[in-house]
Amino acid sequence: MRLLLLIVLSVLVVVTASAQTPSVATPEPVEIVKLEQNLWTTMAEGDFATVRALFTQDFIQVDDHIQALDKLLITLKHCKLESYELRDLQVRILTPNSAMTAYHVVNSFNCGTVDKPEIKKGDDNSVTVWVRQPNSKRWLVQAHAEAPASADTIAQK
Repeated sequence: MRLLLLIVLSVLVVVTASAQTPSVATPEPVEIVKLEQNLWTTMAEGDFATVRALFTQDFIQVDDHIQALDKLLITLKHCKLESYELRDLQVRILTPNSAMTAYHVVNSFNCGTVDKPEIKKGDDNSVTVWVRQPNSKRWLVQAHAEAPASADTIAQK
């Protein structure tokens, strides 16, 4: 079900992105890899103004529930990304104005306090859809989806 939703979402993003901007140079996959790595680094640094600026206004995330950008930012304010590792990162260029990353991410969030840490570990397969903004060279995250990488991950949550 999640995979079907993700495919439909990706197709809608591609169609929208294609209609927004006249022909532009197709990005190199390494450019998109750098965007994804910068996104995770920025989230770990906790600079919320910069994090917010990396997402479209109508961003949507799909994991065990569906949430918009405001909910994601609230979560990031309460849970500090302490560590992450992106594995097997792959890029697919969908159109000159849209791209998708797929990767395995292992991460650790601290959702507690200094006195009482509450560590949440993640082991997920993730997909991020990047869209170049109209009349711009700026890329933003349009959508992100995560699914547990294994049954052990589900048991931990």
